[in-house]
Amino acid sequence: MDRCARLVEVTEAAARDLAPDTQVRWTGRTVKVPFFVERMREVLIQHRRDLTGDDRTAVRALNEPWMTEHSVVSVGRPLLARDVPGLNLKSGERVEVRLRTPGTDDIVVTDEADGTSIRFAASEGPAASDAAVRVLLLWGRRPADPFRWHSAAGPETLRKVRALLGGY
Repeated sequence: MDRCARLVEVTEAAARDLAPDTQVRWTGRTVKVPFFVERMREVLIQHRRDLTGDDRTAVRALNEPWMTEHSVVSVGRPLLARDVPGLNLKSGERVEVRLRTPGTDDIVVTDEADGTSIRFAASEGPAASDAAVRVLLLWGRRPADPFRWHSAAGPETLRKVRALLGGY
């Protein structure tokens, strides 16, 4: 707990003492200082859920729209742009899946021989999960209750998607 408190102090000091557009090298890329506060919140929410399970607090926190946005834009795009882990597809092979939640854009995850991507796109069908489950799937996790999500993608495609998102 004392390390979490220290991390909060450091991020508060950075927010106070550094301009928001200050660039910092982190894990092989450059991010702006406010990224760290959001990243810290996300990690703490994910690990709290890992310890406590899908209780009301975890589901409520994972359902927050900023969790999805951060998972796709701030973490997912840079991570998948590095093609990690990738499925080592041959030329012409492609895996694409849409993660759907009611009332929101789909998240489209694609892997092809020449690269991997993640993006938002207009919804194109019935929802397969709530927002909390979708964030868990993005992070290579699964809900405690498997009936909270469904898919018509088939087991082989789901295996590939899980492998692709397992590098998060």
